[in-house]
Amino acid sequence: MNVYLVHKLCRRVLHDRQFRTLILEKPEAAVSSMPFSDDERAVLLAGDVARLHREGSSAFLLLILCRFEVFGLKLPIFNRRMRTGSSE
Repeated sequence: MNVYLVHKLCRRVLHDRQFRTLILEKPEAAVSSMPFSDDERAVLLAGDVARLHREGSSAFLLLILCRFEVFGLKLPIFNRRMRTGSSE
């Protein structure tokens, strides 16, 4: 997992309004615009924050995705996934 790239995506969501609009409207296009592997893309698009965190991503930065409900991540979903370690 390219943790640096995941963190960069989170920061772009926070600071780049145009990118945030793109990721909310066309998440596949937004994620594909960055050099993620196919596996990384799949994990991001599934909103699997537990796996991202297990593989080294900062929970604090992942919360940015939740703040803007990127990948369907609302706070209760984010919390459940982080607690259980599941993407369900």
